Order: sequence, then structure tokens, then C-alpha cells
Amino acid sequence: MKKNSFLVKTAAIITAVFASFIILLFLTKEYRKAIHRTSSVLYFNENPSALLWLVIMAGLIAIGLLMWLAKLIFERERLLTEAAMEVRKVTNNIHAGVVNYIPEGVCKIVYASRGYYEIIGMDREGLYEVYQNSLLGFIMPEYHDFFLNTAVLEKDGYAERMVLMHDCNGKKYWMQVTLSKGVHSGKKAVSAVFVDVSVLKATQDRLLKEQERYRIATELSNEVMFEYDYKQDVLTLSEQFTEFYGRERVIPRFREDIEKYAEIIYPGDRRDSMEQILRTKRVGANDIRLRLLDASGEYQWCRILYRVVCDGTGEPVQAVGKISNISMFKREIEQLERVSKTDSLTGAYNKMTTKETVDAYIEQHKEESHMLLMVDLDEFKKVNETYGHRFGDTVLLHTIKNLRRYYTAGEIIGRVGGDEFVVFIGGVENKEHLIEKAQALQELLRQSYRKGGETVTLSASVGVSMYPEDGTCYEELAYCADSALYEVKANDKGNFAIYSQKETGGSTD
Repeated sequence: MKKNSFLVKTAAIITAVFASFIILLFLTKEYRKAIHRTSSVLYFNENPSALLWLVIMAGLIAIGLLMWLAKLIFERERLLTEAAMEVRKVTNNIHAGVVNYIPEGVCKIVYASRGYYEIIGMDREGLYEVYQNSLLGFIMPEYHDFFLNTAVLEKDGYAERMVLMHDCNGKKYWMQVTLSKGVHSGKKAVSAVFVDVSVLKATQDRLLKEQERYRIATELSNEVMFEYDYKQDVLTLSEQFTEFYGRERVIPRFREDIEKYAEIIYPGDRRDSMEQILRTKRVGANDIRLRLLDASGEYQWCRILYRVVCDGTGEPVQAVGKISNISMFKREIEQLERVSKTDSLTGAYNKMTTKETVDAYIEQHKEESHMLLMVDLDEFKKVNETYGHRFGDTVLLHTIKNLRRYYTAGEIIGRVGGDEFVVFIGGVENKEHLIEKAQALQELLRQSYRKGGETVTLSASVGVSMYPEDGTCYEELAYCADSALYEVKANDKGNFAIYSQKETGGSTD
């Protein structure tokens, strides 16, 4: 929007200058004579004042065009700089790093980001002195070929793989690594992006182990087999049914009295599952998932797989299938979903889930007023540097604990950076209510912590934006709240500011 406005203003200025000089030239006696002469060039030789006016006009237009081009170049550089800063901010807030290396020998590192040095636990000088800038020095041997073999890069332009590496103290990390082609001093180079996925890998390993346990359990008959006779309306189940679910294994008049037997089904699943059971007569596999009440009084997720057998006329005669307990599998899936949606340290929503959750809430409550608070802990970096990251993690955990204690479950709390949090509050009644919430949050986060014999006092700066005045989605509200937060951090740390839209752009009250 600002760029388009600048282009319009520049075009208007150039047009005005051009028009003004055309008028001035036209009014001069020399120019009026020139347009009546057959040879205007000869006339300009004899009357240089007219030519001077034309030269001045052309020069001013050229200056205007140069200013316009300079502005475009400056704007482009500014956007690139902001993008680079944003990338640097993101990579510094997660356990990730970027490395450029020469894909030969020990894979000499020619550039590494701060995040990579934090992963390996060394600085640039230490990397050179101990490992001679070797990338492979931190990679487990079985993954060396991945970094040396560039055939996939030449073919596809990139390659990715999960690899195991270690830091200078021998601690191992699972890293998702993406390689892409590059050049350094005229030689072929490779750019590698490392992202720590150790938590996810551990969760996946646990899930695979649980799946294997589930497979062994089913092989040991931890399932209920059944047959259903359509003509006799009799359901016969294996003996495990009585053991697992505490019910008779032979059920006469099953379809006729299905309502009586439905009490074993979880109330929320009854309608859909019963309709599915009653209407399904097609030949082939049928799949129903529902919760059944077991012998201990707990509901278990079950999967009912069965196949219908028909006679020569196409009428169903028999159904044969099995009931499998999939509760363990469901719990692991739910755990994986929680891991993918939450911050591993604090348990708050991660950045992506925060955005999706806020946007979904706004979509369902478009007619109400809402507020978004961007929270930044003051001097948190100094706390990490002075007292260590473990103490810093304790502070972050305590911060989230306080937020959850104060705010209700209906309000959205997310961690969007190293020490930055978002609190989204729906249904704000008026500006007084907004100020009250912001002040309460500010006071809530002004805390003292003890480290050894010292007391560390921390505060938080807060930027506030409002829906729908400042934006209609998470991205717009977060941008405005972040702008207000920037003003607070620059001028009055430990306070809060409410974003206010002015004609000249955004400012804070």
C-alpha cells in the first residue's frame, strides 16, 4: 500500500514539473518563434535560451526518475533486510542451524549460523582448533555419505534425511537435514539446514514400539471374532468377548433387539454406529470405529471389521468379522497430535497452532470484539547469559503456569518465539475491559525468582491489538500488537501499549 502510494505521488510530481516547464517554454517569445521556423535546430543555435529551458526540463525529469528508481531499490533492500532478520530471529528461537560446506574430504565448513554453534556447543574458534572446521566431525559415521554424495542434489536440486549427530560433549541429537546446492569462491558448495527433531523422533519410536506390541497382542488372540446369521438374527462372538466386555457371547434377535444391546456403546457413538450396523449389507469389508464399555467399566476404542457373505440372489446370509481394541493406538495418535501442536518446553500452543486456533475462533465469533496481547519478557536474554538456559527454562515454565492459572480454558495462549507469548481473549466488552485485562497481565508477569542467594526480578512488555479495528485475522492482529510492543520496548519497558491506527501509519496510545 505504501509502495503504491509513493509511485502515485512520484508520477504526480513528475507530471506537474513537466507541465509547468511546457507552459513556461510556450510563453517565451523564443519558443513561439521556434515552433513557426522550419528548422528548429538552427533556431536553437541562434537562441540558446530556448534550448536551455529544454535541457533543464529534461534534467529535472531525469532527476525525478532517478529518485523514483532509488526509492524502489531502497524499498527492495529494506524488505530483504527485514526478511533476513525474521529468518534469523526464527532460527535463533529454535534448536536449528544453517551450515555451508564443501562436499569433499571432511566437508570443511565455510559458514555456520549462531544456531549451529549452539547445537554443537562450541564457538567458531573452538570448531577450528579442535575439528579443523569439519562438519563430519559431529555426524555419526553411517550418515557421512549423505553429506558427501551430491548425485541427488545434481538431479533434484535438494536432498533431505533424518541424521544422528552429537555435540562437543557427546550428547546426541536427531536432526532433520535439508541440503541444497550453492557456490563458495568458485567451488561447488552445499547449504545444509539442521532442525532438531529429537523429541518427535523419540515419540515416533515409542509409537512404533507400541504398534509392534499391538501386533503381537492381536496375534495372541487379543481380539474378539464373531459371526452373524442374517436369517436366524443371531450374533455369536468368541469367548474373549465375555472376558473383555463381561457380556454373553451369544445374542439372539440381535437386529430385532439392537436397542437393548446398544448400552455397551458409548452414548456419543450410538446413533452413527447403530445406523451403520443396520444399513450395511454390501459385500466386502466394512469398518466401524466406536467406543465399547469393557468389563472394568471403562470405555475402550474399538475397530469392528467384518465382511458380508451373500447367496446366489445377492441377499446377505452371513457376516464374519472381528472386534479389535485400538485404544492404545488412539492414545499414541492423540499424543503425536499434541506434540505437533504444542511447544515442547512450555506445553503452550506453538506458533502455527496459535494462528489456526485464533483464526478459527474469529471465524465463529465475527460479530464480537476480541483482543490479542503480544507479550515479551524484558531482559530475558540477559537472564540466560547470566544464570544459564536451565534457569531461563524454569522462568518460561513459571510464566506459562501463571498465565494458565489466571486465564480460562477458553482463552488462547501460545508461544511464538523464545521469550514471546501471545494471549488471545475473545468477547471483550469495551476498552475499559481491554485495559483491565492488559494491566492484569502486566502485573501477573512481574515476578521475582531466586537463584542461589540472589533475587531476580523480571517484568514483561505488552502490545495490544483489537478485532476488528486493527485486523480481521491472526496475522493482522499480531502485526499490530507487535508494533505496539516495539514502541513499549523502545520507550517504556515493563508497560503496555494499545495499537492505534493513524493516517500516517500505525502508532500507539
